[in-house]
Amino acid sequence: MATVLRSRCAFARLFGGKTGQILNNVIDLNIKSTPESLSVISTSKKYSNYAHSPFVRRVKEQYDYEIIKKPQEWAYVERLMPFETIPAISPKDNYPSGYIPPKEESRNLPYFIPRNKNHNLPIHLDISYRGMRKISIIKRIDGDIWLLNDEIKSYLKNKYNKHIQTRVHEMGRFIEIKKDYVNDIKGWAYSKGF
Repeated sequence: MATVLRSRCAFARLFGGKTGQILNNVIDLNIKSTPESLSVISTSKKYSNYAHSPFVRRVKEQYDYEIIKKPQEWAYVERLMPFETIPAISPKDNYPSGYIPPKEESRNLPYFIPRNKNHNLPIHLDISYRGMRKISIIKRIDGDIWLLNDEIKSYLKNKYNKHIQTRVHEMGRFIEIKKDYVNDIKGWAYSKGF
């Protein structure tokens, strides 16, 4: 049916004198319109992007949906959702994940590195220039940041026996150390009790 209809439309375009126009196949050829023929004839309009597509109105009329407040399956979904607030960690002798809790002695030092909301140390590695530049960063430092910088430099210099380049940002409360020393700095911070 579709090929016959296409050939009739092409014939009508050539010999019907309506070149340059898009013909409505049903009206121009005097064909009876049935639901089957309309499904073959109808074309969908494709929009180039989201901005040019028409605004959707009457959503309730277009889509048939139902809102259910608390089905029984919702308990399984709630288990997967993230916590709104991070729960406090219960004290134990050792943790299977290797987590080390902060110690109270660390608050007596002239500098302090507080944990973030997930109870982790704010010590990260920044990789840029396609992996060519690696910078270890210690963030959220409270207290004497210059003394902390001197102690980290001396610790890494004694461990690796080479010059360590650091940059202290006093207003931003962070220290940048050239190269990847994240695991060494975290080990040092755990030994200090942070």
